[in-house]
Amino acid sequence: MKKSVCYIAVLSSFSAIAQDANESTQQPEEHITIIGDSMLSPSVYELNAKQPRQPLPAHDGGDFLKTITGFSATRKGGASSDPMFRGMGASRLTIVNDGQMLQGGCSSRMDPPTAYITPQSYDTVRIVKGPQSVRYAGSAATIEFERDTLRYSEPTLEGYANLTAASFGRLNGTAELIGGNATGYVKANLSAATADNYEDGDGTEINSQYQRWSGDIDLGWTPSLNHSFKLSLGASDGEAAYADRAMDGAKFERTSTALTYDYEGAGTFQSLTANSYFNYIDHVMDNYSLRNFTPSMMMPNKTARNPDRYSRGARIESTWQLHSQHTTELGIEYHDNKHRDRISRNQEMSPYQSLPRKADAESSQFGLFADHSMSLTADQRLITGVRFDHWQLTDRRESLGNMMNSQPNPTLNQTHSDDLFSGFIRYEQQTDLGTWYAGLGQAERFPDYWEAIGNNKTYQNSPSALYLQPEQNQQLDLGWQYQNDALQLETSVFFGNIDDFILLEQSSGMMPDSVRNIDATTWGGELTSRWNVTTAWKLSASFAFTRGSNDTDNRYLPQQSADELRLASDYTHNDLTYSLLWRVVKQQDKVDIGRGNVIGYDFAETPGYGVLSANMNWQLDKSWKLAIGVDNLLDKTYAEHISSSGATIAGYEQVDRVNEPGRVFWLQSNLYF
Repeated sequence: MKKSVCYIAVLSSFSAIAQDANESTQQPEEHITIIGDSMLSPSVYELNAKQPRQPLPAHDGGDFLKTITGFSATRKGGASSDPMFRGMGASRLTIVNDGQMLQGGCSSRMDPPTAYITPQSYDTVRIVKGPQSVRYAGSAATIEFERDTLRYSEPTLEGYANLTAASFGRLNGTAELIGGNATGYVKANLSAATADNYEDGDGTEINSQYQRWSGDIDLGWTPSLNHSFKLSLGASDGEAAYADRAMDGAKFERTSTALTYDYEGAGTFQSLTANSYFNYIDHVMDNYSLRNFTPSMMMPNKTARNPDRYSRGARIESTWQLHSQHTTELGIEYHDNKHRDRISRNQEMSPYQSLPRKADAESSQFGLFADHSMSLTADQRLITGVRFDHWQLTDRRESLGNMMNSQPNPTLNQTHSDDLFSGFIRYEQQTDLGTWYAGLGQAERFPDYWEAIGNNKTYQNSPSALYLQPEQNQQLDLGWQYQNDALQLETSVFFGNIDDFILLEQSSGMMPDSVRNIDATTWGGELTSRWNVTTAWKLSASFAFTRGSNDTDNRYLPQQSADELRLASDYTHNDLTYSLLWRVVKQQDKVDIGRGNVIGYDFAETPGYGVLSANMNWQLDKSWKLAIGVDNLLDKTYAEHISSSGATIAGYEQVDRVNEPGRVFWLQSNLYF
């Protein structure tokens, strides 16, 4: 923990110095986001990544996303939650890290991509709901965490600093410093976070401590108004305890390098972006670093596992204005990665560091896409897109099963390849009663590492799931947006038919889990409203629901989040804003026990609950804001339906499901300079 505390102390001092030196700096006033986010355009949302949010999210991307209507996240401990949208997660969500495709190393998703993302070190988060874009190969949603390319006409020094302290020993900070002129710029981001174990509403201690740090730097060169180059370097590491499994994360090392070129023009050729990148994930999990080692039947000795993943990719994207009413985007991309693993079942006698790494999978993806927007009239627009992807997955596992039941791998060195096609068409109409849209899309998804390779799942009559079939999602999206001086309404609904949906089934005893393709149907939607009752008083509400059916077996589709309603009130007086948030979640009884996805399985029904939170926001001046709040004010004991079951951990009380934290007091400071 010493590294994190040191970084946070530096951030705190930096914040104070910056305030004194920049009293005249002015930034737009902002309040804590507690209900939803406004739609930028049909199916597209763009969020300020630095905007404070309630409930107070953890330092990583998963907790940030669950504050957005329609999103939820699994609780595993204090960090590294796995996000889901409309009941879909893992590779059904395409998560892009400033132009990079980054995947975790753990075969049980201890480190999803969002575990390596600190939202406040980015500028914007862009979300596309459903298969309504072909820029990336996403099926349920595409989420892009982005850092801006900057330009300055004169020498400039500016920055941002955030410091948060909360119950259960939580302390985290983020700092951003930018210096630049007409020739170029340097942008540095630094973050650090630490927290102790938290307690749920009953006072039960949850194995959940963590500490993380990250550092990223962008070196920009802007030789002209039309051209810019950016070299991005990044690194991060940390550790995190888990309440849902027999191991904790002792290492989350990330290193990344990317080079980006941007051209912005006029006339027919509007823009061009080209980037290439490389990133490396080195992850360690063990049963002794963050918990008291206790021998078990499965792990009688100190055990450590060390997967890693090399990823690289390149992408070119261009925009063309072929006619005043027509805009076309064309793109090509490539990505490949190699996953390796090594394990020591007796760390004291044979340390994992001395063992060779063995590759278990290699994958690649080549994609082409085209997107066309056509203005039919001043109030009507038609957008279409088409995408082609060629996927390959090579199995490098020599054997399958476990120590007690191992067998040769029948698909060793075999490659599963497939050509996939995706596309959409969307009609948008502006009227006096707002903007409405209707979109029909199809997205084909290739099986990911966790479905086809990770944890040696079986498929049909084979002990290997390499030849699992791709999914095909055909989805209808409808939406409406209305806004006047006092009222804002946004609604979106969807209906999806998924052929060859990839379903996981738990096994009994020591046998590996199985995976198979089924046909499924999903439907649901989100509604968000904001009402300015007076100039000082605002009321907000949001509602999200999702339904899913396993049509092959005539069962519910598992791992669907429960219906959720959020009600909020904000009252502003001078420089103070007082806010209340009441989050109400319905009982989830639409379950299929023992089935799920690579994130988790249904294992019980979940009772409903209501959670009350509050905060007070003080705008000290145009650049400095202070906020104090409390989450779970009534100290309720509750758990999200999709959260994991509790593991048996020595020194901790056994819990059926990993509960959310109890009452949490927090203090947050945000400074722009």
